[in-house]
Amino acid sequence: MEIHLIFTKNNKLKLFILNNQFQHRDFKICFSLVYSIQSIEGGAILKKIGRYYEIHSHKNEIIFSLQEPRIGTYNLSCGPEGLFILDMNDQQIECKINPLKFEYPISQKVYSNDYEIKFNPIIPLPRKLKLEKETIQIKNLDFKIPISENEFFENFNNILKTSNINFNSSKGHLIIFEKHNFQSETYKILIDKSSVTIHYSDYGGKFYAIITLIQLVNFYKTNLPLGYIQDSPVLNWRGMHLDCARQFYSIEEIKRLLDYMSYFKLNRFHWHLTDNEAWRIELNQYPNLTKVGAFRGYNEKIPPFYGTGYKKSGGYYTRSEVKDLINYAKRRNIEIMPEIDLPAHSWTLLQIMPELRDLTSNISAEDVGNYPDNTINPALDETNTFLKNILEELSEIFSFNTIHVGVDERPKESWEGSPKVIKYMKENNISSFDELQDDYMNKIISIIKNKQKLTAAWNEAALPPHNDIGSSGSAGKVDKSCIIFAWEHPQVGIMSAKNGFKTVLCPGQKTYFDMAHNNSTFERGICWASTIEVKEVFEWQPLKEYELKEIENVLGIQGQLWSETITDKDYFDEMINPRLAALAEIAWSSKAQRPWSEFRSSLIHNVDFLSKLGWKFHNF
Repeated sequence: MEIHLIFTKNNKLKLFILNNQFQHRDFKICFSLVYSIQSIEGGAILKKIGRYYEIHSHKNEIIFSLQEPRIGTYNLSCGPEGLFILDMNDQQIECKINPLKFEYPISQKVYSNDYEIKFNPIIPLPRKLKLEKETIQIKNLDFKIPISENEFFENFNNILKTSNINFNSSKGHLIIFEKHNFQSETYKILIDKSSVTIHYSDYGGKFYAIITLIQLVNFYKTNLPLGYIQDSPVLNWRGMHLDCARQFYSIEEIKRLLDYMSYFKLNRFHWHLTDNEAWRIELNQYPNLTKVGAFRGYNEKIPPFYGTGYKKSGGYYTRSEVKDLINYAKRRNIEIMPEIDLPAHSWTLLQIMPELRDLTSNISAEDVGNYPDNTINPALDETNTFLKNILEELSEIFSFNTIHVGVDERPKESWEGSPKVIKYMKENNISSFDELQDDYMNKIISIIKNKQKLTAAWNEAALPPHNDIGSSGSAGKVDKSCIIFAWEHPQVGIMSAKNGFKTVLCPGQKTYFDMAHNNSTFERGICWASTIEVKEVFEWQPLKEYELKEIENVLGIQGQLWSETITDKDYFDEMINPRLAALAEIAWSSKAQRPWSEFRSSLIHNVDFLSKLGWKFHNF
């Protein structure tokens, strides 16, 4: 049996079966999509959870009308993923699946070949830099460091894999370290004929000084210019988020991302550990959450969302693995903030612990991703016990001072049909479901405060939702200690900061690296927020419309990679690299301090170095 998939000229998805030994007999086709099915010709939906579908048919051709993307056209991420076929006895039928095609393809974008001869090779660009024409020859790229610094320099081994830089030479150019009372992450580098002297404030400043030196030596090689560099970041929070719920990434794959982040001086890793599709973090008090909720497949309790396929697959992070990753990150000046996405985005959790819903509810609510009844109930004793237990255990596992608790995209009807919610609201003088969410949030904030930590959440935790997608938000009564991650739109960040919340700016229109680069059918990614080219990330001025008082509440910015479209790890690199490097430039200085042409030339040089480390990249 052979499957052909094609988007037609009129934007229909056509699935055609050749050599169909089951012609005129019933069979099931199972797969995931990133856009919902609106209608079908030649088949019927037997089962739908989120955007995982099981289609009943006996025909050779099935035609689907899908939810239309914002740009009006589809790309390589929009076809069926993880497709398999079963007979009506649930026996898998062997089949060949051909690559997705388009009757009306849109060509790949052609990018400029322009390249500046003179440019600064350092990303992000330092605040002050003066390099002389005179150089010092670094024979064999050898440097001499104090013996006491050997362990510190081991943190750069992965970055130095393809460099010929040797920091452990007994006869190399001397590196001297001097600690000063500077602002956090500040450093100065003085390069003279006898030594490289590094003045640093703290571990971060020391680490970033060596990163800058590595970037300089990678460019200038054995003829290092004399001069000085003085540098410190404008924004304290310079982050990257990774969704490990939709797809599972191994600890080694995450470490690889942390190395990339450290090379561009990013210092926060936002680790998205749970969602509708999986629960990835091991908790001693609730072992079934990972025993059941970390794995997906046709015969599993959790179906094969987002390209998982027929066989059981997945994984989770043990407490020892988390501890190892936290230590690995700290040595690269990165703190890890975990996220447990509640009260919505909890479909998998509720398959394992249905007692966290009011089962007497007479309303079924579906979220924007088509997951039914995916929201835990805040009026239940079971919910309050669960929240206290998991938040206290997470506070013990993670050393960073902030825990992210989600609170995005809660369906408006999620609590409406619950008699226990209605009773709780009357007893506590709560007049709306948005007020109930605030009550829920303030309880969580109190639990986390008792563990001497801060609470973070998406913007709906403190504000009304910006987009009308059937979701609810806050009534404006949330404790101001909550850190808000403003994702829906750039204006949301301004509103959050104006309302007195410490805010991290991460609007989908600029920082969501699951967005396609452009509208070519040969791209990957989705486009609900925008399409985002590398240059558009670089040209973003996140603080441009902020008043001074509002800027004081902006902690920083971060990139996001949601993983619905990363159905093959081969897609990972090009969605991140080099958009994340461009974001790092902006995160360090709050806006570009050099023309695109100069930055692009620096980026070409650095991407070439990263390619030698195994990183693929998207053209720019």
